[in-house]
Amino acid sequence: MSAGCCLLAERNIRNHRSCDANWRRVLMNSSCALLFDRQSRPPPGQVVIAIPVRDEAARIGSLLGALARAASRCPLPVTALVLANNCRDRTGAIARAFSCPPLRMEVHEIAFPDDQASAGRARRAAMELAVRDDALLMTTDGDAIPHPDWINAALRATAAGADLVCGAITARVDHVLATASGARITRVEGAYGTLVHEIRHCLDQMAGRQAATAPRPHYMESGASLAIRADAYRAIGGLPVVDAGEDRALVHRAETHGLRIRYADDMCVRVSARLHGRAQGGMADCLRQRMCDGDPFADQAMLPWDMLRRLWMRAMVDRPAGFPDRARVWGTRLRASDLEQGLPELDRFVSGTVRPDFARWVLKAGGKAA
Repeated sequence: MSAGCCLLAERNIRNHRSCDANWRRVLMNSSCALLFDRQSRPPPGQVVIAIPVRDEAARIGSLLGALARAASRCPLPVTALVLANNCRDRTGAIARAFSCPPLRMEVHEIAFPDDQASAGRARRAAMELAVRDDALLMTTDGDAIPHPDWINAALRATAAGADLVCGAITARVDHVLATASGARITRVEGAYGTLVHEIRHCLDQMAGRQAATAPRPHYMESGASLAIRADAYRAIGGLPVVDAGEDRALVHRAETHGLRIRYADDMCVRVSARLHGRAQGGMADCLRQRMCDGDPFADQAMLPWDMLRRLWMRAMVDRPAGFPDRARVWGTRLRASDLEQGLPELDRFVSGTVRPDFARWVLKAGGKAA
């Protein structure tokens, strides 16, 4: 998934015809049984941060410095595991030379074959190297600057019962908003995304994935700011093997296995919003497309309104299904014009159906959810 698309939709926080077989799989995607006993699990004894990087010599020092500051506030040992993949610069050497006592360093260098050199595969390789029995496994990007409280925020969320924590990301995207197309997609995606997330939050509350009293999450699912307990990571089979969108694919896999997922506003990183990135189909590609295409693509998490309607109607007669996988496109990918066309219908559906239905559910449930 393009983190840039998500970021623009959430800054300051397809014409679709799904085939029947795919839609049935979504509706039948109920949570699997948990693969471990939460009651018997000890708290994490260390933190290991998986960092896949490619040609980040200009930025890796700033990232490691920020991580060292965060590690200095953490009561547990913290290791930064840097996987320098397919680098043509001094990224690996700079990481090896970095020394700051609060942060342990572990550096690996690898050259993927051309047909396997992707952001998703690199992150999976880094996380597989980083996973340890007693660890809280975190991951971020080479151009990110984590907040000094980033690690502790993740630990607080896991101490409160989370298996996987999705942090927030911020960036300065003035250069994108200065273009007519960038401003257009940001404006309509913000309005459309607010309604999508309202539906998702209601479904999450009805299914017990979010507490009834919890505020609506930010629903960012970015590899720049993720944390997962090592035992949970292993229990669900690790990071899915995909070339892109691995962050959202991991969260979706965690949902289908019934993991407790929390969205933490205080687990924040700042990313660069550069226009020439390292990953094909990543944030930089998304930002450039939004600046240059008169009718730019929307974030693929912006599901067609009729798909959302069917998802909601099914939830009214059965247990709410898991929210569709945000790592994939459902049907034809939506553009700005599709969101503009669907927004009035979605707005009417949320105000006229979703909110009254959910209010009745709250009364029937006594305002209680898991």
